[in-house]
Amino acid sequence: MTIENPRKMMKARQQKIADFSERLFKDAGKKDDKKQQEQKNSSNTETEKLKKELENLKKENFNLKTLSALEKSGCIKPDLVMKAVPKNCENLQDWIDTFKSENEILFKEPQQSHGGAYKPTNCANLSPSELMNNFIRGIY
Repeated sequence: MTIENPRKMMKARQQKIADFSERLFKDAGKKDDKKQQEQKNSSNTETEKLKKELENLKKENFNLKTLSALEKSGCIKPDLVMKAVPKNCENLQDWIDTFKSENEILFKEPQQSHGGAYKPTNCANLSPSELMNNFIRGIY
């Protein structure tokens, strides 16, 4: 053997080691890429779930706001009227006012308030049972 042969053998071994290390790094990178893709996929599914939940909460919030606005305006059947409300209604109160003017049957007459504890003078000191007896007998 000459000196060139061991040098060639050393270079060949170093080349094999370099190739092997490159393959190891590539395989490790592929495993990392797979892990990253799995994490991306899981995070994508989580974000989709959260988006769906957010949309459901927005719909529920809109429904609750609509119901409360209809009840405040004196609607007799707010759950039925709510179905007629457009989904992209910008000004809900204006829509309710126009609907109320078109369909007066579905809304109660506003109650007249006479003040805090208004009672007629002739029934001021009667108990509830006495009031009911008088009402049944037709006194009031």
